[in-house]
Amino acid sequence: MDDKTRERTRELPVVEMQQEEYKAIQNQMAQVTQQLSIAQAIAVKEKARSEELSNLVNRMQADFDNYRKRVNENNKKLKEDGVCVVLEKLIPELDVLKQAIQSIPDERVAEGVKMIYRQILDILTAFGVEEIPALGMQFDPNLHNAVMNVKTTDPSKLNMVVEVFNKGYKLGDRILRHSVVKVAN
Repeated sequence: MDDKTRERTRELPVVEMQQEEYKAIQNQMAQVTQQLSIAQAIAVKEKARSEELSNLVNRMQADFDNYRKRVNENNKKLKEDGVCVVLEKLIPELDVLKQAIQSIPDERVAEGVKMIYRQILDILTAFGVEEIPALGMQFDPNLHNAVMNVKTTDPSKLNMVVEVFNKGYKLGDRILRHSVVKVAN
């Protein structure tokens, strides 16, 4: 046996070992590739689930914001309604005080009642209550309540308020009490 043959014979087991190692590495690579494919599929599935949950959270947040806005608007309206009910009950007391002022003979007592009258007017003003203009104005059924008519010969006074029996009041666009008036026809 010559040297070359001996050397080849020694190399044969080395080559066979390398081929076995190569096959083992290929098997490991195939397993890793399969595991990677599974991991990628799981990652895609989890990403979709994450997006779905994120969308759900966003929808829930929007629903909660809408709910909060509705509750705030409802509370504001309830508060305004409550204030209006109290003011509507307070306004007729102004008429009573005005009649009392006119019928009290003692000037000092009348002055005390006038002071109370002015304080109630100040309270109404503080809440934003305004008197509805009526005298000399064109009759408006949305603002005025006509309880009497009077004939007129002056065409410029036709359908005008000529006398106010009770003042009307409003809070913003909301009528608390219509003006009770006499209208010229």
